[in-house]
Formats: sequence, structure tokens, C-alpha cells
Amino acid sequence: MVLSKTLFLFTVLFLAGYYTPFQCFSQIWVVPSTAGILLVAAGLRKVGIILLCSASFFAGAYLYSTSGVNPDCASAAGVWRCRVETTTTGGALLVTAAGNTVWASDRELAQSVSRGDSVIIIGSLNDGFMETSIFQPFPSPLLQDRLRKAVTISLAGKITSRETSSLVSALLVGERGQVPLSVRGLFRDTGTSHLLALSGLHVGILSALMLILFRKLFGKGWLSIFAVILITFIYVFVSGARASTVRAGVMLLVVLALWHSSGRTPELLFVWSVAVIILSVFSKGDVLNDTGAQMSFGAVLSLIILGRNWPGKAGRILSIAYAGLVVSIALAPLVSFRYGGFSPMAPLATVISVPFMIGTMITGFLTLLWPFASVASLLSEWVVFIWLAILEILRSDRFIFQEWMFWLWPICLIALWLCSRRRGFLLRFR
Repeated sequence: MVLSKTLFLFTVLFLAGYYTPFQCFSQIWVVPSTAGILLVAAGLRKVGIILLCSASFFAGAYLYSTSGVNPDCASAAGVWRCRVETTTTGGALLVTAAGNTVWASDRELAQSVSRGDSVIIIGSLNDGFMETSIFQPFPSPLLQDRLRKAVTISLAGKITSRETSSLVSALLVGERGQVPLSVRGLFRDTGTSHLLALSGLHVGILSALMLILFRKLFGKGWLSIFAVILITFIYVFVSGARASTVRAGVMLLVVLALWHSSGRTPELLFVWSVAVIILSVFSKGDVLNDTGAQMSFGAVLSLIILGRNWPGKAGRILSIAYAGLVVSIALAPLVSFRYGGFSPMAPLATVISVPFMIGTMITGFLTLLWPFASVASLLSEWVVFIWLAILEILRSDRFIFQEWMFWLWPICLIALWLCSRRRGFLLRFR
């Protein structure tokens, strides 16, 4: 499909312009884009596309220069008003009024706030670290933050195990602040930390279950499609609308709309490109600086290009295992750089963890429903207990991505590409 190939090319050049050291401080991309459109309209398609390609690169570079990326915070003391980005048992990640992200290592502060809340701090700021003397939290007035906090409190009251209630809160509404450090370390050492962060995988699981349910109730018409999209975006909204979940929601919207209107599965490269462009434009480039978004978009792109569906009775299990291998290898440099290393057990641990994650989400949701609360809470504790026991067996030391690995990494990607049916990949562009 020519449109998919062209749009994907524009998107890649746009990202290259954004992440390149080259800086564009004026809207020079307007000139080649206008000229390119006019040439394509006049029949000079190849020359017009070349100009549009250059315009995409310059547009990415210009967006970076205007995206408001702030340098590291300098040393200063005073009064700070911050928004809580996330919390852990040992501290909180805060965003200052200037848009800088800082870390406050304060257990008392972490226990007093939730994601989305505001806090006024009297203290000092030094290279991205906040030293707090006095703080005053202010609960968020936003509906999604209040709903998320209510769900977290309800789960903590109905599930006696702190490990279980915290994991259910993380998987259902994205509230990871109460997950114990020991559990976080276990997920980190098995390369499954991404399962704790709401992402496209969680949105995909929810939308698939909702699609099956609504098609049984309302048939295969637009009513079922609309209901799935509505429930999905409510979920994205309540969970905090992180970049990875919004990306999944946008891709789901495009896929369902095109699939239902045409009866054919749309080109995933086209859908991926549309999602990148929409989120980049509406966030003014902020989404491209978010680690979660980078991993989410990178994982989806690697599966589109390198993924493979294996035939046979065991094909589904083999396909999931292969997908875990593809994502682990493709994102190894980014994971190592952002999280201090990657686990060689990550593909196997991810495949084994997915059924337990789904079971935890289902039993956790049933815990919120009064008739099933007692039984569901007990089931969720058993599911989490077995899950953590298996992860403990798979725990291993992490590897740091060394310089020599950058020579081996592209070879591994080429091998995966050849394994994923090269002919099938080329057919996606026709």
C-alpha cells in the first residue's frame, strides 16, 4: 500500500529530525512542504515526495526546538509548587512549575500524596533532587485522579495482602506508588517491570475482552465498535492518560474504524504512523521525550516489522514467546540506558507472566464488585503468590549494554527480520 509506505517514511524522517543534533529555529519546513504538495498536485510526484521528506525532517527538528525541553535544575532553595508524577514507597517524582522533573526522597511525602496531586514544598533543589523541609499536599480536583485514588483505597481495604492490593492497583488504574521495593526489584531483575506500567498491552487486553462481550450483546455493528472505543477511552482517562495508553487508544480507534468500514485489517504501519503524528502534534513534542512512550512506540514498531505468527497447535504460545524475544532485543539499548541494565530472562518471564497478569486484573476487578469481593480477593492473592514465586525462580543478574554489543545488536535484528518472513514484510508496503 503506497500510502502506508509514504506516511511511514515521513514519520521516520520526522522522528529523525526530532532526535538529531541538528536544530531548526525557524519554520523553514513550511516552504518545502508547500512546494511538495504543489508539485504532487501538478503530477511531479517523485520530486514532490522528496521535498515533503525534507519538510518532515525539518518539522521534527523545529518541533524539538519549540517543545519546551528544560535543562537540569540548578541548585536553589525556596518554595516550590510541584505536581506529583508518580510515587514509590521511598519517595516521589515531581514536576515543577517550570516543567522540570525532580526526585524527592522522602517517605513521609510519598505516603501523603498520590499521582496527580499538587504539593507545596519548602526546601532546596540540587541537580534534579529535592530536599524537603516542610511540605503541604493538595489533593487533585480532577475526576480521573479522584476515581483512581478511590479504587486504590477500596482495593487496599478488601485485599489483605499488601503485595496483592498494590499489584492490582498498578495493573487496573496505574497506581504503582504502594508496590513494595522488594516486588519492584523482583520485576526489575526478571525484565518484567514494563508489566507494572499501564501500556498498550493492558489496553489491548481490555479492548479484546470488551469486543468479545459487546459483539455477543449487540452484534457486529457500529454499536459494538462504539461501546469498545468508549470503554477503552474511559479506562485510558481514569488510569491517568499516560502516553503509552493514549497511543494504544488512538491505534485502537483507527484500527476499529478502518476495519469496520472497509472489512479489511488496516496496515499497521499506517496506524502506527498516524498515532505518532497525532500524539506528537497534540503534546507539542513532549510525548517524544517520555521514556514510557519511547518504549511503547518502539515495541509496537518492532513487532510490526519483526513479529511473526507461527502456525500449528502450539503456534499461539510460540508467537507470544517470539514476540517477547523481539521486543527484548529491539529495546535492549534503551532499557539498559534508562534502567541500568536488561535481564536475559525477560522474554521467558514476560510470556509466563502474561496469563498471571490477566488473572490478576480480572480477579482484582471482581474484587470491586460486592457480590464477588470475598472470593475474588482470595483468588487474586493466590494468583499473585504463584506469580511472584515463579518470578523468583527466574530472577537473574542484569546485563549492561556494552559498546561491543552495538555491533552485535543490528546483526540480531537482521536475523529476526529474516526469521519473520522477509517476503511478508515487503508485501505490507504494497
